[in-house]
Amino acid sequence: MKPVIFALVFAFFLLPSANALEISEYNITFELMPDTSVHESVSMAFASPLNASSLNYVVLGEISGLSVSDGINSIGYTLEKSGSEYNVRFVTPEGTERLVIKFTANDLVFSSESVYSFSTSLKPPEAKSLNIRAFLPKGFAVYRNVVYPEGYATLSDGEKIYIEWKPEGGRETLISFKFYNTHSDYSLLITAVMGIALLAVVIYLVGHYRKKVKREFERGFSEDERKVLLILSKNRTCMQKKLEKELKFSRAKMTRVVKKLEAKGLVEKERVGRTNRLFYKK
Repeated sequence: MKPVIFALVFAFFLLPSANALEISEYNITFELMPDTSVHESVSMAFASPLNASSLNYVVLGEISGLSVSDGINSIGYTLEKSGSEYNVRFVTPEGTERLVIKFTANDLVFSSESVYSFSTSLKPPEAKSLNIRAFLPKGFAVYRNVVYPEGYATLSDGEKIYIEWKPEGGRETLISFKFYNTHSDYSLLITAVMGIALLAVVIYLVGHYRKKVKREFERGFSEDERKVLLILSKNRTCMQKKLEKELKFSRAKMTRVVKKLEAKGLVEKERVGRTNRLFYKK
């Protein structure tokens, strides 16, 4: 999915004259959710109480959950859609000192693998105090300081990280940044550590089991039989006469040992001249 560069545009109109509206404080808050939706809140305080006035608020992009209030009481509105543009029309009651407009946008965040990107363009009105904040989901952080425009601050409310800008009003501003889930990195690390630990345990148990089996196996043999088996297990085959000389066994002793190993199914012999070729069968 390609980024939505101009996904959200704010326009504020006062009828009959936009110049009659003086805003002392204008705040825009984006609260990014784990499902990539964005809860937005636009709050504005006026320098003086408003008369009963008809106002328009224009939003470009798919939205839901729209509400308009004076910060305490709801204000009724009508919503008109033209293409991808939503026009919110409402009348402010006499003496209104603050407006709060909230809604959810679903097309401001896109992802590529494990990195998410937020991008929007907005044009807030001129105000004595203008603040824009973007709260990341809990457990998320800014990715490699990829944030635009510059002049931002990365802060925290104790649970979530948020980015703050204080731009000039009346200008179109592109807000863009990348972020990622820090828990996913820890999960991969924990999974890797657990995998290594499990592998180490398996290797230890297999080694321990083999040693135990070998000890149990060797208990059923005499010292002379173990010596013969050790050489045969390494070479797989050997001449009986050569073993006699290597182990310094007499011919009679070597014959007794070979017969016992034959009876246990571990050695097989083949007559070669005046001696035998011994084969290890285990």
